[in-house]
Amino acid sequence: MAKKRVLVAHPRVTASGGGNAVAAWTLQAFREQHDVSLATLEPVDLQAVNRSWGTSLQAGDFRVHLVPPRYRHLLRALPTPGALLEICLLMRLARSLTSRQSYDVLFCTHNEADFGRRGINYVHYPWVYLPRPPHEMRWYHRIPGAVVAYRRLCRRISRGTDEGLRRNLSVTNSSFIADRVRAVHGIDSVVVFPPVTSEFPDIAWERREPAMIAVGRMNGSKRWETAVAIVEEVRRRGHALGLTLVGHRDDPEYQRRLEDLAAPRPWFRMRLDLTRDELRMAVASHRYGIHSMEDEHFGMGPAEILRAGCLLFAHNSGGPVEIVGGESRLLFDDVNDAADKITRVLSSAVLESELRARMAVRRDLFTVERFCDAVREIVDRFE
Repeated sequence: MAKKRVLVAHPRVTASGGGNAVAAWTLQAFREQHDVSLATLEPVDLQAVNRSWGTSLQAGDFRVHLVPPRYRHLLRALPTPGALLEICLLMRLARSLTSRQSYDVLFCTHNEADFGRRGINYVHYPWVYLPRPPHEMRWYHRIPGAVVAYRRLCRRISRGTDEGLRRNLSVTNSSFIADRVRAVHGIDSVVVFPPVTSEFPDIAWERREPAMIAVGRMNGSKRWETAVAIVEEVRRRGHALGLTLVGHRDDPEYQRRLEDLAAPRPWFRMRLDLTRDELRMAVASHRYGIHSMEDEHFGMGPAEILRAGCLLFAHNSGGPVEIVGGESRLLFDDVNDAADKITRVLSSAVLESELRARMAVRRDLFTVERFCDAVREIVDRFE
């Protein structure tokens, strides 16, 4: 089979954020079979990316096309990060590249893009979907007319249309997001779970700490105070359960609130900015995991917890429902519901063993190998 010329579009391929793991492993999946180029906003630190995501990308694996300097000046002039503007500038760059060079496949790994012709979009959350999730709302969303004007400007810069977005092949990170894409664009999607990039040590259940672990950013959208309340309620019911929160610094004010919660609770520990090796060992050393965010798009943190062999309890919404295969005994609606289900498992070795066996068969759904095979097949079949 002849090599295809593939243009991958992604704003920034960096060492943090699940979307960047998707971009890095997409590049790695294509590098041997296809002639790959990357359209992006900034140069790629391959050493940092490889160290974080476990890839082995090299400078000769793909060509890098950066947006013109005037685009970067425009982004720096904004008073706040402009994610929509970034993707729209990326669309403009991709359109410019395709007008000068012949690509067989155009593949955006950061939500929808209109390339001026049919392409492939990997959608984490559709950017045209309204209303936006509450945790994405900022002060400027409350300025009358500001968001409408901003979106209109971005559309004009991108030269994209709704019809252009709809003609693409849509790939989503979960059925939850596929439903959002169907609602806003009226098209179906292929679900390809993101790659969980960590390989976890195999620690026997008996040697693991009988405690909960949570993984994610220090951001209020994750609702970590709810996880604390759940564990506190389980402890009130007679189980000496602890909670370890592993995360990256994101919102200093929210982090201080969590530190205030941790101060009088020695069973609640916070470990911030761990290396990948430290993260792997921390997760694999626990028996149980918890994820308290509502309507998580997919959830790399909970997927890592499950891959490490922990028993994951998650809010009954969004992508984590799919991570545990809709297992109702591991999904909760509120603090009391979560405490009921966790207490039930802690009180029954038989139930715990049954749920562990059910989750073990799901661990291989989130490997990098499965992800790479899936995106390669999609590109091979794309016309």
